[in-house]
Amino acid sequence: MPPLRVLPAVLAALAVTAGGCSGPRGRGAALRPPEVLVEVLPRSARVELDGRSLGPGGGAVIPGDASDGHVLRIEAEGYEPEERVLPSEGLAGARIAAALRPRGFEAVRAIDYDDAPALAAAAAWLAEEGDPRDAVEYAERAIAVDPGIALAHRALGDARARAGEGAAAVAAWAEYLRRAPDAPDAPAVERRMEAARADVRAP
Repeated sequence: MPPLRVLPAVLAALAVTAGGCSGPRGRGAALRPPEVLVEVLPRSARVELDGRSLGPGGGAVIPGDASDGHVLRIEAEGYEPEERVLPSEGLAGARIAAALRPRGFEAVRAIDYDDAPALAAAAAWLAEEGDPRDAVEYAERAIAVDPGIALAHRALGDARARAGEGAAAVAAWAEYLRRAPDAPDAPAVERRMEAARADVRAP
């Protein structure tokens, strides 16, 4: 499985000149600003910091006032938006991760970026009702957290099939059947695999 594409957004405070330094190397040296890693699902989500856009998934360096907190807002069409208030201190090395909840998805109360079962359930729903590209992202994240979640592999296959990626769909379904050979839907998945294989072989 290809590694998860990380969506990095770097939050930087205003550069602070190091005080108490002497000599040519120390004079005027700036302290390394704190950084916060933002990981977002879906990756097309719009990320804003204090009302200023970081673009899809983030990716901008924003100067800020280190004495104040910051508000991070994440939103995407078809998803419930999320806001996080970032503390003004202790940002260095921090990680903020969010998986937005699709509107209409009621299987779980909330989706956590590191909760493989919830991500897999959302991926399965998205594979049927949402954007298959988003379903792939949620399924791949679920598998990255816990490869043993069989539902994530089935959802990945369903999403790949909807996206017209027959060979990738077959591979994901095969992994699902390997992990859940006695699943009630196993015969149906096998039939879909055979149909997808035939399509891949067709000239």
